[in-house]
Amino acid sequence: MIISSMSLPAKIFVGLILLHCYLIGLWSPSPAAEATIIDGVPHVLNSDQPRDGQRTLKLQEAWRVGGDDDEAFFGLIPRVDTDAEGNVYVLDSQLSTVSVYDRDGDLLRTLFREGEGPGEVIGPRDMFLLDDGRVGLVQDFPGVVVFVDKDGTPAGRMNISGTDGGIHSLTGCLGCGDKFLLSGTHHGNNTPGISDRDYFLERYTDTGDFVAQYAHSHAIYDFNNFVFSERQHIPPFWFCYSMTPDGTVYSVPDRDKYAINVHQPDGTLTRVIERDYEPLQRTDKEYDKVHGMIESAMGNVPFQVTIEVERQEAAVANLARGLQMGPDGRLWVLTGRGASPQEDGIMAVFDVFEPGGEFAEQVALKAPHKAIDVGIVLGEPGRILVILSYYESLAAQFGDGSTYAGEDEEVALPAVICYDIVN
Repeated sequence: MIISSMSLPAKIFVGLILLHCYLIGLWSPSPAAEATIIDGVPHVLNSDQPRDGQRTLKLQEAWRVGGDDDEAFFGLIPRVDTDAEGNVYVLDSQLSTVSVYDRDGDLLRTLFREGEGPGEVIGPRDMFLLDDGRVGLVQDFPGVVVFVDKDGTPAGRMNISGTDGGIHSLTGCLGCGDKFLLSGTHHGNNTPGISDRDYFLERYTDTGDFVAQYAHSHAIYDFNNFVFSERQHIPPFWFCYSMTPDGTVYSVPDRDKYAINVHQPDGTLTRVIERDYEPLQRTDKEYDKVHGMIESAMGNVPFQVTIEVERQEAAVANLARGLQMGPDGRLWVLTGRGASPQEDGIMAVFDVFEPGGEFAEQVALKAPHKAIDVGIVLGEPGRILVILSYYESLAAQFGDGSTYAGEDEEVALPAVICYDIVN
């Protein structure tokens, strides 16, 4: 651009334009996400800086159930969820029940009971809600889903077919709209002392017919020299996935990479969302905590087990169910760093992504807890649910039913706290 030959008004006009562009550059909070094609799949590449920076949400307790100061008693709480009316569903996997509370924390009803008849379950691992009012609980082995209507009326049982028939166990689940996901293990043909396992994240029909697979990995249990590996035997997609009402599925296939796969309902990989991220190294206390969880989960194994725990936190906090769909349709991601102890009373820091994959902002939740000790669930708009004794509950349902505590740690009694977002 040639400026010297311009008139004075033109020079002033161009100067203002250049100043405006310069100021925009100074105030731009982050570079735009880049897109590239890798192996035929679009990848959205984000920097470590969110477009809109970080904001803090202050949480104020609205009500709580369970714990020391409540008549309600819970054994193990691995999952809570909310329906469209704002009611809160609390799964107790030890008592094999679901307690339903209204928006004010008053008990409405109790669903399910322990047993093998209609509307009965034994040690359910996880829970999902459907828009038609049905509630589903998953049992471990062999994999079964038990349904009741919202009033507790038995609504059927479902045995999954799997991709190739065979025997299956279920670990987790998630419902959205009229669809639900199941995670677990397909057990292959075994040789003496060897168990061949394919871990999966899949969708099924109400009758148990296979629809699509979104993630999988393979591992071996060698009972002659049993080594339980966190990396091999706890795939991140067992707990770390989300779904939209149209059936779009988000999952984390690799514990070490900040890479979120986005699948169409039929299983086609359409996009990968990535973000620059430096993994966090575990402290000795954090390492011992994970080791204690696995040791508790192996409580029923009748022979010696060697436990291998990673020194590096997973990029996305998979055991914390680190992928959640926000009420506004944006994806909330809890990383290993976001779940680590924060300053100034911050419970956790979430990364928030637009539906297209752009890293929009970070949201810090201010509450008197640490994310490494509690479960955090996005409730209805304006509310956050916190589960006390969440990790203990998660580990105990895989072992002998007992909880664990690290040295000098006292396990909180299971409870659910409903928080209002006040700013």
